[in-house]
Amino acid sequence: MHPALKILAGAAAVVVVLLLGVVVAVSTVDVNTLIAPVRDRVKAMTGRDLTVRGGARVALSLQPRLVLGDVSLSNAPWASAKDMVTAQRVELQVALLPLLSRRFELIELMLVDPVIALETDAQGQGNWTSATAPGTLPGAASAPPVPAIFAAGNVSISNGSLTYRDGASGSVTRVAIDRLFVRARDPATPIVAEFRGRIGDVPVTLEGTLGSADALLAQRWPYPVSLQGEVAGQKASISTKLKAEGGRYSLNDLALKFGADALTGTFAVVTGGARPRLEFDLTGPALALNVLPVPLPVAAPKAAAPAAKAAPHYMIPDTPVDFAPLHLVDARGRLAVGRLRLPDGREFESLRVEFTLDNGKLDLSSFSLTLMGGTMSGALTIDAGTAGTESLAVRMEGKGLALDAILAAAGYPRQVRGGKTDVNATLAMRGASPRAWAASATGIVGAVVGPATLVNTKVGSSSTFDKLGEALNPFRTMDASTELKCAVVRLQLANGVAKVDRGIAMETAKLGVGASGTLDFRNETLDFAFQPKIRKDIPLEIASLADFVRVSGPFASPQIRIDPVGSAKALATIGAAVGTSGVSVLGQALFAWAEGKGAGPCAIALGAAAPSAAALGTAAKAEGDQAPIPLASEIGKAIGKLLGK
Repeated sequence: MHPALKILAGAAAVVVVLLLGVVVAVSTVDVNTLIAPVRDRVKAMTGRDLTVRGGARVALSLQPRLVLGDVSLSNAPWASAKDMVTAQRVELQVALLPLLSRRFELIELMLVDPVIALETDAQGQGNWTSATAPGTLPGAASAPPVPAIFAAGNVSISNGSLTYRDGASGSVTRVAIDRLFVRARDPATPIVAEFRGRIGDVPVTLEGTLGSADALLAQRWPYPVSLQGEVAGQKASISTKLKAEGGRYSLNDLALKFGADALTGTFAVVTGGARPRLEFDLTGPALALNVLPVPLPVAAPKAAAPAAKAAPHYMIPDTPVDFAPLHLVDARGRLAVGRLRLPDGREFESLRVEFTLDNGKLDLSSFSLTLMGGTMSGALTIDAGTAGTESLAVRMEGKGLALDAILAAAGYPRQVRGGKTDVNATLAMRGASPRAWAASATGIVGAVVGPATLVNTKVGSSSTFDKLGEALNPFRTMDASTELKCAVVRLQLANGVAKVDRGIAMETAKLGVGASGTLDFRNETLDFAFQPKIRKDIPLEIASLADFVRVSGPFASPQIRIDPVGSAKALATIGAAVGTSGVSVLGQALFAWAEGKGAGPCAIALGAAAPSAAALGTAAKAEGDQAPIPLASEIGKAIGKLLGK
């Protein structure tokens, strides 16, 4: 006989002998007698009841399996589900040779069709924690021994489902497990891992390697994790070193990629307090929130709120803001991203954020980003620690913003060249809705626009904004463009009301405009007087066309009225320019500026000293020497033309 055939025949004989030995060994053992010792040990270690309704059998092969049918593990007494784990079948793959000595050494644990229900109570205690204190296991001395696990890393789950219910919020996260396995040749070698399934509605496929089972059981940190695959159809990967000390779980040397997104740094979760605390320091070239699949828990249904009484229609919504997410966790973190894309598609660059979140109080101590061609920086505090006393404080400063981008964002797109804009705001607000914030706003809001060329187009718009622009600037319908020198808005708010004393102004190459009035966010009304003045030597067919333009009424539908004659009495009703001669002072100042004898409207709006009494007297005399005002019919025709009637 050929030597190779002899070797094969000998090997076959050995296999046959081993199988016969296993058959003889198992035939003398009733595997159902193993259930009671295992059940007792599980009860002693966890305080939970292990039930095997389908009995036990051994499936003989080169890798024998102990098969348990219809298995369940009871839940914590306070949990919503009766059992924490149920499985149609549990298979334990055991080592072949130890069976000859009637010893069961476990190689792999397989769960088929399991249903796993994890949850926490209102205090954050998990149902997976033992019902007995470590070191004081009841019945530990008398409980029968159980076989030692040969490779603790070998676990396989197929066609399973997992739910996680947060006891504090009532939210539920669902995981569908098509396939999950973690497997290693022995306890000292790295574990190969694979997961296929869905987290919420997000499909996930990941595979990679973990550290060894020995290292995990011995808590030898850091523990390496390296996984890659697809999440929501996008290529994804994570590489990190896990460390667990006490109630702190850290992901160090974290490298996370998802599609074009990439973040590196550290991330940690700290448990044991009133709420979990997140700590992170992350940087990356890009983060696109519009494609980032964040599985959101399903909120528990709430009882329908009683119907609210009908309220007046306001532009600023009175919809309450849900501050509950600020109470889910505490946090401290820093984030630096080269390019950030929001869910609505807007993009920002060079984002830098540093913040803390503690018991419902969010303190965004600093932020900065590039947007609209410029930069924005500042700080934000939201204090929602106690319901009914919510407050906000914001401080921000914008530098070099593009005017065309600002107009487009406000809903008034216009072709603009130049117009770098600086903005600033320092506000304190109260309440739990945007309307409450606006109605209580106290502080300063300002904007300064630099030189710009605004292309004049005949848009034929009926909006108040365009009508006002045409009424104040008759050259808009005559010239191809408006050469803007500057524009200023300076509002001082107190409890939702801004009284403007010459704090709004505009200068062009041909005219200047100043404004005073009142802006009331409590009832969303405004009442403003605008006074334009043409520069000297600028010809205009109707010189006093818009001596005074008044805009008043609700925000949603303000009315424009033009009175070129006796405006002083109407101006007195505005209530602005307190402590002065009213807007008439502004009119005289504008005339002096038009004659080249005083500060311009932008400078006055920014707080420059008003013209001297002598200059105002001269201006008033000159103003009194003007040509007579045109007939009312001519004025009406001109106004109608300007307003497109």
